[in-house]
Amino acid sequence: ARTGFIATITVGSLIAEDLLGSASLAGLPAATATIGVAVGTAPIAALMARHGRRAGISGGMGLAAVGASIAAVAIGLDSFALFVVGMFAFGFGNAGDRLSRYAAADVSPPQQRSLAISIVVWAGTIGAVLGPLLLEPTKRLAEDLGLGGLVVPVLLGAAAAAAGAMMAFVGLRPDPLSFVERDTDDEAEAAGSVGSLLGLSTVRYAIVALIVGQVVMVLIMTMTPVYIRRAGDGLGIVGLVIGAHTFGMFAVSPLTGWFADRFGRLPVMIAGQVVLAVSALMAAAASGDDTLLLVVALFLLGLGWNFGFVAGSAYLTEHAPTAQRVRLQGVADAMVWTSGAAASLSSGFLLEAWGYDALSLIGAALVAIPLVVLFRYRTAIIS
Repeated sequence: ARTGFIATITVGSLIAEDLLGSASLAGLPAATATIGVAVGTAPIAALMARHGRRAGISGGMGLAAVGASIAAVAIGLDSFALFVVGMFAFGFGNAGDRLSRYAAADVSPPQQRSLAISIVVWAGTIGAVLGPLLLEPTKRLAEDLGLGGLVVPVLLGAAAAAAGAMMAFVGLRPDPLSFVERDTDDEAEAAGSVGSLLGLSTVRYAIVALIVGQVVMVLIMTMTPVYIRRAGDGLGIVGLVIGAHTFGMFAVSPLTGWFADRFGRLPVMIAGQVVLAVSALMAAAASGDDTLLLVVALFLLGLGWNFGFVAGSAYLTEHAPTAQRVRLQGVADAMVWTSGAAASLSSGFLLEAWGYDALSLIGAALVAIPLVVLFRYRTAIIS
């Protein structure tokens, strides 16, 4: 599933630029997909809370397959509006895949939750790296078949989502939520609301860190393909740079999880924020045809996101009572993906108005936000 998702999102900005003749709205398809994830997270989490993780994951991925198919048809019809609709449905369904990392935490003891989450994230490594690297070959295949050069990655997204839905429906038995034991004081905790949990310093910091990591990553990653193509390079270089980025996002996940369980989730989250800032500054210094620097910068961008995503997800889970854990995870993810959508949508405007270097510097500046929150609530968070 991750192969198709990354491939589809990567070409989304290029397809938009081709359909519209401008990069101003090139971030809209990715933003719409991310909005779809954000909108889909809460209802799919509610479905999981009622009927189990299997229903939410398989149902979501089935919808993602339908959405990608609509997007592929839209390319053939030269319809940007229909393409955006398809990307929204594609993202909505992918919310099930995004919440699947918590299924690993459901079946793991507290001291191994980071590692469990990291293994799920790591499982997407092959697809995440392979997706961008398939862009140039699939473009040639599409042209040989008389199709639009960018339609095959979108069709790949549909096929991969359908395969993921089938695998989850058939293979995810027994349901992971059946392994979760209620805390002894859950009855009292259940009387509170998810909103009250959002007031806790630890939960607030976890969500802010997850949001900023997603925003910085999406802001820079979304416009990098456009920046590279404008410098005169083709999809092969785009695939190489984005492949390095997704490799950083997923490949080291088991090591990240082990470090988070061994040394604490908080230090790994802080390390991720530092790496994000360094990567953003490197991207700001890179020209569009500086392939080596962009490869390193985008790899570090993915790595910093990985630190925050794995450790932050585990940190959020361990500070949530089991009675409300699934719904809190859904609310947190909805906030994360909504913020990511805003970053994706604004990225095209920032690129056109101020350039790629300014866009990257904005990303670097945003990293200060979770550090300020950490300092503000340091007594409650560190204790």
